[in-house]
Amino acid sequence: MTVQGEVLEMVLDFRMEESMTIFNTRSTTITTPESMSEESSSSLARQLSSAHAAVGEAASSNVLDSNVVFPVGSMLECRNVLNSTTVGQVICSDQPTRLLVLRDTSGPGKVPLVRIVNLALVAQVTCLKDKGGDQSLPWPNLQISTKQVQERMNRAIARKKASIMQTNVSLEGQRAFIHLRKTLEHRVEWSGNNIKVLNRVLIHPPYAADSIEPIGDVSDTAVALAREHVRKILTKYRSTQQTATPNDDAPADPTPSH
Repeated sequence: MTVQGEVLEMVLDFRMEESMTIFNTRSTTITTPESMSEESSSSLARQLSSAHAAVGEAASSNVLDSNVVFPVGSMLECRNVLNSTTVGQVICSDQPTRLLVLRDTSGPGKVPLVRIVNLALVAQVTCLKDKGGDQSLPWPNLQISTKQVQERMNRAIARKKASIMQTNVSLEGQRAFIHLRKTLEHRVEWSGNNIKVLNRVLIHPPYAADSIEPIGDVSDTAVALAREHVRKILTKYRSTQQTATPNDDAPADPTPSH
């Protein structure tokens, strides 16, 4: 049997003996070249055997066994492979996906945070306090405001409607809108038949550089900069259109990509 086969057999034997234990390490594949000397191969096998023995000795005290069920309400301290710790009370856990949900109150003001811990990246879990008599953890009053949810939904719908191509806009207006969206993305939207850019300028038909109207105070520096920026974009776009071969009367996909 080759050295590689011996090492693999050793790993399999260890896994069979500790098949239900996971301990701050992940399975590692080691490939041993055929040209490696017997002395080097034996040294490698001894090192691997020692590492597995150390894992086996400590595994009995580790709580990361795949059969372990974390009781709801218990206080746990999880130390990950980067040596940072998370302390919290168990809300729930899912063994198939190796996920643990904790209620953490260690932040400023003791505001509870829900943390989802990936046990595959956890090196050690320590039980600080066992669960009490309650089997379920009381959920905090989240005070969900249906009014705020509705307002957020209305704003999202309004943004989506503003980005949809208008049906009664000329071909040149559609092309100008698409070109501006490529540069300024979601900060370009429709306002009727006009194109609103950066919420500071409006572009009226025929959507040329001299069709730009500022929104608000013209002396405002932000408005002036936005107007000049949009003017440069449209001027460059117009010059490019004039030099291009006019053999395509249809615009690109009129639906914005964002």
